[in-house]
Amino acid sequence: MSTLRKTIAPLAAGIALALAAGSAYAADLIEQAPLVPVEVGSGWYLRGDLSYDFKSDLDADYGMKYEDKFGTKYSKDDKFDDYGLDDNIDYGAGFGYQFTDYFRGDLTAHYWKTDLKYDGKDLGDTLCLSTAIAGYACDDSGDANAKAWELMANAYLDLGTFAGFTPYVGGGVGAVHVKYDDIKVAGHCSVGGVTCGRDVDFGLEGQGDWRFAYALTAGAAYDLTQNLKLDVGYRYLDVDSGDMYRTSLTGGDYTQKDGGFHRHTIQAGLRYSLF
Repeated sequence: MSTLRKTIAPLAAGIALALAAGSAYAADLIEQAPLVPVEVGSGWYLRGDLSYDFKSDLDADYGMKYEDKFGTKYSKDDKFDDYGLDDNIDYGAGFGYQFTDYFRGDLTAHYWKTDLKYDGKDLGDTLCLSTAIAGYACDDSGDANAKAWELMANAYLDLGTFAGFTPYVGGGVGAVHVKYDDIKVAGHCSVGGVTCGRDVDFGLEGQGDWRFAYALTAGAAYDLTQNLKLDVGYRYLDVDSGDMYRTSLTGGDYTQKDGGFHRHTIQAGLRYSLF
């Protein structure tokens, strides 16, 4: 019995030591197991942009129905040829996805505001005279502004990366909401340079609506870091026509419609990749 105890005791001690060592090794494996990072989503990116509108065109026309002070009714439709738009800066933001090394797309929103000024001759030819005569003219002028929100879906073709630069071309379609502020118009009539009657001042109610739009772009991105790119390019935006102003006149009304916006901008922004 003594011999059996002498044999079992060392064996039990060895088994206990082996079990303890195995437990410690397993604990080390658990502690040293690497953490697997959770991906936000390879290919997604955010963008923010500033744009300078260096050239914009706006065609406009008007329609009038009114009575002069003699009770004669007139109707006139014509085009403006002297609407002016000031340069301005717009702001944009969006998110997109890089599908391949050469193709990506994004959804963007832009806000812009433009100041308008016009000097026209749309008050009619016989506002204060019963019959138009040589040297008779009626002029009017006004200042206002238009605000717009763009919602666009865009696609781009990246043309390869060279020394950190990636040139691209692209285009987009979407909708733009244009809203004109109310405008105060000052009118003045004269015959041979002498004021005829009194000056005419009237207000026009600004109109707003959603319009179809498309854009064309070209530019290049530069890798600032692995995730951050500087994006600089040219953008052309074409916005459909719509209502501008409306008011009631004696015996009729007055309306203005624009022929659409044609905006040329230089755009600079940042793109941040979420991976």
